Amino acid sequence: MSQEPLRVALVSTPFVSVPPRGYGGTELVVGELALALRDRGVEVVVYATGDSALPGIEVRSYFQEAQWPPDRDIERTHAAWALRDAARDPQGFDVVHVHSPCAVEVARLSPYPVICTLHHDADPELTDLYRRAPHVKLIGISRSQARHERAKVSGVVLHGLDPSRFPQLPEQGYLLFLGRYDRVKGVTQAIEVAARANVPLVMAGKPHEGDYFEEEVKPLIEAHGILDVGPVGGAQKAALIARARALLFPIQWEEPFGLVMIEAMLCGVPVLATARGAAPEVVEDGVTGVLCDDPNELVAAARIADKLFDRTRIRQIAQRRWSSQRMARDYLRFYRAAQTQRLLETDVEEQDSAAGG
Repeated sequence: MSQEPLRVALVSTPFVSVPPRGYGGTELVVGELALALRDRGVEVVVYATGDSALPGIEVRSYFQEAQWPPDRDIERTHAAWALRDAARDPQGFDVVHVHSPCAVEVARLSPYPVICTLHHDADPELTDLYRRAPHVKLIGISRSQARHERAKVSGVVLHGLDPSRFPQLPEQGYLLFLGRYDRVKGVTQAIEVAARANVPLVMAGKPHEGDYFEEEVKPLIEAHGILDVGPVGGAQKAALIARARALLFPIQWEEPFGLVMIEAMLCGVPVLATARGAAPEVVEDGVTGVLCDDPNELVAAARIADKLFDRTRIRQIAQRRWSSQRMARDYLRFYRAAQTQRLLETDVEEQDSAAGG
């Protein structure tokens, strides 16, 4: 029996356009999800900034341009406006799917079921917020993240991306570190691994903490002759990833996900990662990369990554596991469940009303 098509509101952040022109993990996922849902026959309305552009999808905006840097008051304004607008929509929605903690604060404005994807690591202040809104279903982006969150998480949907955006190209012998230059990302560890393995390293990103970069990262870049290409995006980023021997992901914290890992694998590039956070859920040890507890293991893997891995097999596995269509399919199960629960609750309310009348 065929199911009625769904109408879904996706509430992004006001900080970066959808899709992002440069850095923007949450906004990238929102854009990929919107397009994949559209392809599955779902009518989607995206609440994002006015400089967003999604083919065939309506975008509604309070702020005409991305509001950077992030500000909690701006996020509240965007979220409140989005949920009020969705509530007043004459066609209505089956589900409102928010990607902003501030949208949970104002979820009471929605007459429709609200689902919230958690894009952050555990934060006691946000946990308290989620506990005060038990009617909002929380979705984690990895089992590791969900275990660390003290509020109730209803399920996990791993991220996915459009495989067509990621080429498979001949590798050019360099290791790649791609991300913000932040202590928890393991920037200095990546440089150390490349230097000890005697393999060239290309770095792409920008400093996150000025003092840390100037005092600890920059001297190592200069000492080892590292090529730092700065922030990259779009086709340039995909090509840079695709030509790498391997991606270095030596994280020093419990990373909730790590989109760059699946970007690499979709290009057929193996991931050399520390076994923390979501990495063990993303990397198939010995097949799509290596999971290490010791820097020595990363060094050894970096030396032989060009011979150790089958790049075509990595790409094939990634296209099955990490596509945006798989992500959309997983979310649709939660949307349908929320829709069914709402219909059941409506029936009970109508029966109670009739009995009372």
